[in-house]
Amino acid sequence: MSISSLNRASSSQPLSSPAAAPAQGVAGTQAQQPRNDLRRMLMTDSFEQGPGRPGGASGNFAAQLAQAVSQLTQLVNALEVPSLGDLGEDAQVAPKVGGAASASATPAAAPSVQGAAPTESAAAPAHPTYNSDAGPGFGPPSAGSTEPAPANAPWLAKNNVGSPYNSNMQLIDPGQKDQFKYTNTFTNKTNAPQTITLWNKTGENGNPNDGQNFDKSTPKTFTLQPGQSQVVAFDSNSSVAWAASKDGSAKPGANSGQTWGEATFANSGTGWSGFDTSQIAPAGHNGRMSITNEATGKTVTEANAWQTEKDDPALHDVGVPAGPLNLSTVLS
Repeated sequence: MSISSLNRASSSQPLSSPAAAPAQGVAGTQAQQPRNDLRRMLMTDSFEQGPGRPGGASGNFAAQLAQAVSQLTQLVNALEVPSLGDLGEDAQVAPKVGGAASASATPAAAPSVQGAAPTESAAAPAHPTYNSDAGPGFGPPSAGSTEPAPANAPWLAKNNVGSPYNSNMQLIDPGQKDQFKYTNTFTNKTNAPQTITLWNKTGENGNPNDGQNFDKSTPKTFTLQPGQSQVVAFDSNSSVAWAASKDGSAKPGANSGQTWGEATFANSGTGWSGFDTSQIAPAGHNGRMSITNEATGKTVTEANAWQTEKDDPALHDVGVPAGPLNLSTVLS
């Protein structure tokens, strides 16, 4: 099956990372005051109280220890902290709100993975979602995405681009990968930053193969530093392509002449998926890219890519029967 497109034009803007909030000056920060004498005593180190005073270096150690234990018991009782043993093996103590335990606590963020690129997954989706069998958080399928393409022109399929546009793909953390059926892990093994430009084959205007025209459609972009990886999850019936900018930036013309990767995930008509590399480039074949099916090890590279417009794309595509598909794309 063909999952390729012929025309190439590129222009995109990289995703901007939110600026870090300036740190508050230490001098301008007023320390929180203990709320009673007991808390103030427990928060004070013994060497701050001076020798000869209760808790000081010359006091009776046993008496001081007994007093400290008594005070600590009073503090625990005053805070009314329940025993974890009373709550069950997997219990977590919720923070108090207005004197009562909160009904639900905010889940802790997933730990960061060394070598992983920043992702969008820290915040909840800013769009409506639906119950997709491909995983959580995707926008509803786009209108007309399941309409069959003409039998003699499969490249005219519109496929799913999500509602809103591009909500059929998400940048996720590595630890979330098992929540999704269709993923691609991009890894930069070069010695320079690489900006990945990732687009839907169908354009933002609804026209097939117009997604590559970045003056009409907005791609997703993210930059990988040397050694970094980024996992992207895709919804069912998505047909996408990507390229790495040769100068580490996304701008008009940056992707022209580069090796392209292409993939379709769970075509609505057949249920099959597929992937290939494409090197149709007037200025020559540039960029080393390999795409691997992690389940089977089947790999395509620029060496066995769709090289010219006269090639039959079906001879260079890898078809994958219905079911999960996890790809790995390496830039080297």
